[in-house]
Amino acid sequence: MCAIAGIWHKDPNQLNESSFREVLQLMRHRGPDHTEIRKSANVILGANRLKIIDLKFGNQPLYDASGRSLVFNGAIYNYPELANEHEIDSASDSVVLFELLKKYGDFCLEKLRGMFAFSFYDQSKDELLLARDRVGQKPLYYYKTEELFLFASEIKGLVRLMKTYGINPEINEEAIYQYLCFSNIPEPDTIYKNVCALEAGYFMQLKAGKITTTKYWDYDYSPKNKADKEEVLNETKSIISEAVKIRLRADVPIGLFLSGGWDSSVIAYEASQFTKDIKTFTVTYPFETSQNEAKVAKQTAESLGLSHEVIKVDLNPKEALMDVVKTFDQPFADSSAIPNLAIAKAASEHVKVMLNGDGGDEQFGGYRRYFLARNVNRLSLLKNLKLSSSGTRRSQKGFINRVSKIIGQSGADQYLAYTTDMLNQADIPFIWRNELKTDLIDKQLNRKLKPHLTGLDNLMHHDRKFNMLSGILVKMDRASMAHSIEARSPFLDQKLFEYTSCLPDKYKVRDFKRKYLLKELYGDKLPEEVVNGKKVSFEAPLQQWLQNDFTSLVEELLIPKEAKIYQFLVYEEVQLILQYRKYQDRNVDYIIYALLILELWLQENT
Repeated sequence: MCAIAGIWHKDPNQLNESSFREVLQLMRHRGPDHTEIRKSANVILGANRLKIIDLKFGNQPLYDASGRSLVFNGAIYNYPELANEHEIDSASDSVVLFELLKKYGDFCLEKLRGMFAFSFYDQSKDELLLARDRVGQKPLYYYKTEELFLFASEIKGLVRLMKTYGINPEINEEAIYQYLCFSNIPEPDTIYKNVCALEAGYFMQLKAGKITTTKYWDYDYSPKNKADKEEVLNETKSIISEAVKIRLRADVPIGLFLSGGWDSSVIAYEASQFTKDIKTFTVTYPFETSQNEAKVAKQTAESLGLSHEVIKVDLNPKEALMDVVKTFDQPFADSSAIPNLAIAKAASEHVKVMLNGDGGDEQFGGYRRYFLARNVNRLSLLKNLKLSSSGTRRSQKGFINRVSKIIGQSGADQYLAYTTDMLNQADIPFIWRNELKTDLIDKQLNRKLKPHLTGLDNLMHHDRKFNMLSGILVKMDRASMAHSIEARSPFLDQKLFEYTSCLPDKYKVRDFKRKYLLKELYGDKLPEEVVNGKKVSFEAPLQQWLQNDFTSLVEELLIPKEAKIYQFLVYEEVQLILQYRKYQDRNVDYIIYALLILELWLQENT
């Protein structure tokens, strides 16, 4: 795992090595074991390395005598098979990738099974190739003009590169509003104008100053698999098992994020079939629900013969929020980032690789909204039944309110009603100070629309392209890399996505059961508390915090008219939100938390 960065300039004399080293230093947390840069013709490439595989060799940039070089962030899990197949004498996934790129160019992407973001430069052609893994686990951001191309693993590094060339990035107002709707900024947009994420499943080529971008992979939901239940169960189990097995390849200790829920418990079970030399970690807060979840996680670990550690989180509120602001580079309002950072910090004292259950909901139909998507017409009787918002969106009241909002809506507002308790398109004229397109969110969703999809497939596709890509995967990458941990997600395996995407709905949601396949496969292998327990997550206790620890922060940051958010938002509307007098059909706590993060980010970065 690494941080990578690079500069291409039309004029080689404009390449600045000393400033480039400062950029790598900003991202050193992603790879503290080795730092190196290489200047070649019109390009500088650099990397910080976190040593996971082949600790002695594999430092980057890799280069050869003909002027070809590579910087690579991630892990190629099938590197032993690729090395054997293509007669590459190396135990380093970086070296295997380098040799494949030299032989096949971008065509080697179809051979890779892993998570990655890399840049490969061929000096003889003055050609730069950048690529990102299929589902977007590893980040890569870029900025371009006719004479200059910059890229980096994190926005903070890219912004520092831009300033080296006298470029001060401008705030993207549309991105701020998207953030207040989605809790994050959907890729490829970022908080800054003209700073973009290379999209998942794409590669980019820069040759003689000209850029082309190509999609090499995407989800396919047809033709639907017609296999019988036993065959589907066997094949699903086989793919999950293999996905876990190849992610245990490392030359350093491995751990596992373990909650009391299905996804991480399934990964723990499969990992335990290959090795008991894994330590599991879970997080707990000083309140009863969290304590119960920690007990379930401990029972799971003990039943599988794995060692377990409970991490007690007792945080200073403002320090915790500032940690999120500094770690994520742009506003990010998923409160589970706080415990994820805490657990990564504690785990870093023991391991350098952590498995997790990310992707299980998106693969197997784990969200309650998937039940709604399959049954929305049957639930039309609830359309006019509305209750005052209370607790979290997982409460019974929250469920009924969600149904009442979804029925009769379409497009962006329906998707937001399914997925968040935040703002929506209809709020723009009331809360936004400046001119903003009122179809902004529709256009964002339509970017990644597959018009032929309906029902459950349509909702799961949007979740993968929005909630998962720009939320869950960003959270896990930044939280783990902030503490120099490589996070690996077996449920994000491409073979698993390709298989489950073509399964009929009945294998995801059936008879009021979500995650039908997982429950059929692992129901007799996990503790009863997991099998029959409620869905759990690492989500922070926002309601408790806002009513206690965060009260003074709200008064300090959001009450003054001088607060920076009021460059964009109408003061009076925000005050109504803070008084819980507006948007009672949603969970206002989520909106307030997002406003706190936004204000702190603006104070830190503008």
